[in-house]
Amino acid sequence: MTSQADDPFAGALTHTDRLSLTWQPLAQWPAGPEMAEANRNAIALLGLLGSLDESPPPIEDIPQLAAHLQRLDQKLDLVLELLGSLLAREQVLPTPVPVRLSARGVAWSAAPVPAAGPGWLTLYLLPHLPKALELPARLSPLTGTGEVVAEFHSLDPALADALERFVFRRHRRAVALNRRPPTAD
Repeated sequence: MTSQADDPFAGALTHTDRLSLTWQPLAQWPAGPEMAEANRNAIALLGLLGSLDESPPPIEDIPQLAAHLQRLDQKLDLVLELLGSLLAREQVLPTPVPVRLSARGVAWSAAPVPAAGPGWLTLYLLPHLPKALELPARLSPLTGTGEVVAEFHSLDPALADALERFVFRRHRRAVALNRRPPTAD
């Protein structure tokens, strides 16, 4: 059991999930332009994921248009699923592992435990989307738990906000799913 002083996620909203990830240790932090590019790419990916989570606005006033847009949405979903399947054949993702995700970082069990220090965390947030969130982080073991923690480093305020929103949406969805009554199959 870790105390709040040992747990960097204490007091932060976290989401538990099974995600594919990789850790690449670095001897030193990347230079400014590389960090800025990583922040821009991460903001763009989280924005895309946020738009995928949003429901379209209701358009009941024009039933034909609503039906047409629903068909287009279904076709686009199918195209994205097929494209994801094709990409998944080309790019084999790491085996998903249980993780705790927050806007501060990610914790997971790792054996063997990688060396502590700076590195790049590559995190695949959706299994059918082989585009990864790549962020600089500092790895450290959580004493007594067998977990390692990658605490994010040098994030733009906009990226930190986007991560917070992503974790909130995932946490809210998990809570809603847990509240649903079990269905009889």
